[in-house]
Amino acid sequence: MSPSIVVNGPAGVQTIANPLYSYRFQPLDADQLPDYPFNQYVETVRYPATNNPAATSQNNLIARQLDNSGASFRNRLYILLTMYKDYTTFSNEAWISSDNPAGYDSLESIHDQIHGLTGSGGHMTYIHYSAFDPLFWLHHAMIDRIFAMWQVLNPESYVVPEPAIFSTFTFSAGQTQDVNSPLTPFHNTSGGFWTSETSRTTEVFGYAYPETAKYDGGNLTSQVIVAVNQLYGASGVPRLTKKRSSNVKSADAEWVANIRVKKYALNAPFFVHIFIGKFNTDPFSWSFEPNLVGTHSIFVKAIGPNSTCNCDTEQLVTATIPLTERLHVDVLGGFLESLGPEDVTPYLAKALSYRVSLTNDTEVPNVAVPSLKVSIFSIDVERGAGDDELPIWGEMRGHMDVSMSS
Repeated sequence: MSPSIVVNGPAGVQTIANPLYSYRFQPLDADQLPDYPFNQYVETVRYPATNNPAATSQNNLIARQLDNSGASFRNRLYILLTMYKDYTTFSNEAWISSDNPAGYDSLESIHDQIHGLTGSGGHMTYIHYSAFDPLFWLHHAMIDRIFAMWQVLNPESYVVPEPAIFSTFTFSAGQTQDVNSPLTPFHNTSGGFWTSETSRTTEVFGYAYPETAKYDGGNLTSQVIVAVNQLYGASGVPRLTKKRSSNVKSADAEWVANIRVKKYALNAPFFVHIFIGKFNTDPFSWSFEPNLVGTHSIFVKAIGPNSTCNCDTEQLVTATIPLTERLHVDVLGGFLESLGPEDVTPYLAKALSYRVSLTNDTEVPNVAVPSLKVSIFSIDVERGAGDDELPIWGEMRGHMDVSMSS
């Protein structure tokens, strides 16, 4: 990423400061940003190599991490947009004890992964500092876009009444929150507050995304289905069957690693890395390893030894890391016989492992996070014959728990 960019606008071709590069504090007020090292940084940083005022962003490393996790992001989004039909499960990373294993991922979990990888110890890593980084706003526009696409596919599912888990400035713990609860401090034009009901669609605010814009004579649902398949589906990905070229449906299996862990297990943000195959023992390399199949980030406010948080420190959160794309590659390479459980289960028992690290690339032994559970599941899926059809998902089947096994 360059600190300047060339734009062609009303004033012609100009070179301007890149608005996404960083935010420079005007000036830095260490009393307002008291936590070290953020009371040292005069501008926002990503993956900082030092903790002093001269620290700079290592955007080249951020780009490499994101590229290496690109397939994981795409596959997670595809499963989320095509399999998840319930708003509460789709939106929220909190583990629901009565939920089935098919509900482990969420838009919030994917959101957290971007915060972790783009921050890597910088401002985006921490809840109370992340919004200073200009990437925060680009990132949340993407989250808004994905939610808008999901809403088109699932128009009947939305916010349901739930008791507040903890107290805020305007709600007490246990108080019911629903679609009509005020979203303080966001005022509407009438002087009141926006609610989930009054802000249900982007059109209320005068905008739409290319995938969700309504065109004359078009079918919006079909339009979004095609976009989801083309953007996040298996087009261009090595597969064992040429499912779209013959215009016939095909049966397949989707393999995933489900992650469950206490959000405050380490009282700080941390990563869970999933590998299939060998990898470098240096934790600095883990986000860049060719055998990395996915990284999940636990996005949390750090709690120091003398501080507390307004939170449930026992809260369990979940995520899903897709494995199928890598398994297809291993089948085509002759390392794995098939995607059947009789072949995949013993293969993953030997080849799959996971590691935990802090955002400063410090390794955390697996046994030091006893709440962390990593389990392997598969789901039967009938993939559509064309981009205008969504896949049909079957039941999820559990195969093994690999927690603390490597």
